[in-house]
Amino acid sequence: MEYIHLLLISMMPIIELRGAIPIGIAQDLNPIYVYMACVLGSTLISIPLIIFFRQVMQLLKKFKVFYKLVHKIDNKINKSMKKLRSVNILGIILFVAVPLPTTGAWTAAAIASILRMRIKDSLAGILCGNLISGTIISIISLGII
Repeated sequence: MEYIHLLLISMMPIIELRGAIPIGIAQDLNPIYVYMACVLGSTLISIPLIIFFRQVMQLLKKFKVFYKLVHKIDNKINKSMKKLRSVNILGIILFVAVPLPTTGAWTAAAIASILRMRIKDSLAGILCGNLISGTIISIISLGII
């Protein structure tokens, strides 16, 4: 049951797996199961987030106040879409892999939505980034470094 709690904690914004892994290790739980539960939770939440952020962008286009901003973002993305597609997944991986606040799955999902990445590409990038970040946080939490 503790691992389900950690999975749910890792889905929370700001905390994500960066906070859930140290909590699980502090509770003397098996570090491997803590790692797996937290990576899974932090990655699974990104699917609805990507879809949600896309809907928010569409909704913002309907309001005059935000239309210019959203339209400007869309134009910028459309102009550089070929360049962005080749760097998207790597960029998301590197962004999520850095274990700092606000560089987790929630922010990466928003970025992927803005860049209109395919869901499977953004999910793959977020998963790889979570695997790297989770490893770093686990090693630090276990006192290996």
